[in-house]
Amino acid sequence: MKLLCSIIFLVFFVLSKSINANSLNPHIICSNNNKSILLEFMLKNKNDFFYDVVFKKVKNKFIKVGNVVGQKLNSFILFEDKYAFLGVDFAWHLDKNNMKLNPILLSEGTIKLKKLPEELYCINKK
Repeated sequence: MKLLCSIIFLVFFVLSKSINANSLNPHIICSNNNKSILLEFMLKNKNDFFYDVVFKKVKNKFIKVGNVVGQKLNSFILFEDKYAFLGVDFAWHLDKNNMKLNPILLSEGTIKLKKLPEELYCINKK
């Protein structure tokens, strides 16, 4: 009986940790109006309220693309995307109220951009 209770406790403990870990890493899927552009990001939590690292889905795998460089609780998240344009310090601004993702040029390096990407609209992936 003791062994059975220990096993049940262990199973619930493992399941609760895995559910908690998934909820700490929200995924957002973003696209333009005609769905020709589709981006998926995963934000890694520093704590219960703020994020610190961002991953982008590339070829069905999430790769680290940068850090969160600014955020305000229930308002916005500003995060780097080091692989959007090589040679350009580029970031995305996610307005958490209307879930719009806007491109931000932090600084130009060796490459001068002629046009920034268009604004995208996002949803939270459950």
